[in-house]
Amino acid sequence: MPGRSAQQWDAETRLNFANDPLNLMAVDGPTNASKGDKDAATWLPPNRSFRCSYVSRQTQVKAKYDAWMTKAEQAAIEKILRSCL
Repeated sequence: MPGRSAQQWDAETRLNFANDPLNLMAVDGPTNASKGDKDAATWLPPNRSFRCSYVSRQTQVKAKYDAWMTKAEQAAIEKILRSCL
């Protein structure tokens, strides 16, 4: 999927991304640590009933910031979203 890597963002975009309520979620420490900087191809919430909401929101954030997505991440997101129907 086309898009820009976060390395290409200017300081203002980085700040907006870091503070965007759409991109922020309250989670417990162990879940946050297990996710780290992994994408949907390598990490999904342990609560299966939340996965549809999670990847939908993640997709909205990526679109909003024109963020790059690997083919593996795109495939994982498509698979999850198809299962939500």
